[in-house]
Amino acid sequence: MKRVSIAISFALAIVQVLRVVTACVADIDPEVMNRIKRALPASGFEAPSDPHRVLIFTKTNGFRHDSIPVGVVALTRLGSTTGIYEIVHSEDDVMFEPENLNTFDAVIMLNTTGEVFRPKSLPDDPQERDAALQRENRLKKSLVDYVKSGKGLVGVHSATDTYKNWKAYNEMMGGVCVGHPWHTEVPIRLLDASHPLNAVFGGRGFMIKDEIYQFRDGTARPQDRRMLLSLNPDWEPISKGTREDGFYPLSWIAQYGNGRTFYCALGHRDETYSNPAVLRHYLAGIQYALGDLAVDDAPIVIDKQGGKQ
Repeated sequence: MKRVSIAISFALAIVQVLRVVTACVADIDPEVMNRIKRALPASGFEAPSDPHRVLIFTKTNGFRHDSIPVGVVALTRLGSTTGIYEIVHSEDDVMFEPENLNTFDAVIMLNTTGEVFRPKSLPDDPQERDAALQRENRLKKSLVDYVKSGKGLVGVHSATDTYKNWKAYNEMMGGVCVGHPWHTEVPIRLLDASHPLNAVFGGRGFMIKDEIYQFRDGTARPQDRRMLLSLNPDWEPISKGTREDGFYPLSWIAQYGNGRTFYCALGHRDETYSNPAVLRHYLAGIQYALGDLAVDDAPIVIDKQGGKQ
């Protein structure tokens, strides 16, 4: 009976997908749509034999970013234009039931916030509350098992402001957001300019305006994952940060079990999703998570001033 109920919920969730995507497009200014279209690459880094199936999940149980509709459209069209992947977009956590989740090759947590596998407010009734928490634990296990089995997990911006006290998720995503001291134009350095995921930047650091996170001490550490981008340590306002190690990374990749994870902290502002180099960086990270793009994901020693030693 439970499986029938889940199957019906999944079918209803899929019906909602077209409504959600249509609403996202309708919410976007035509000029923004044109900028996204002009920024999209024509092809990916490695062509799969068949397009992958990818879930974009945007449920929020905390702060909700206004850029979510733009991000959904940009990442959807990034897949369809290049032929790399096809998107299902949902805010229904029934997608994380094992029989549903396993139909996808990767999950993109796009500006999710809070404890997304539970209601915004837990029921007052003790039995209903216990049922909600049991369901949350089931969906948590489903996601961990999914990634460990060899699938991909991608996080954009506030994916690290999601489940900040769930250790396994924090390990998969790589960092825990504890604030954003900067929301201005910032200098980004390439920690390894020759890395394939950074090749899109032409070997040079760059400037970008966005909300910039700092991560909890003990997370987002270079000894744990392959760091790709960070704030330039020579930038004077970096002193607003409070990390013990003084390191402010913004993008990384890592293995988790047999699976692969990619995270990029850029993505608060609409215009980030029409930045050609950032979209190419997203695409390379997504293809890494999907298993298309074989790259070196071993941690490297980071020189505080210059990047890779």
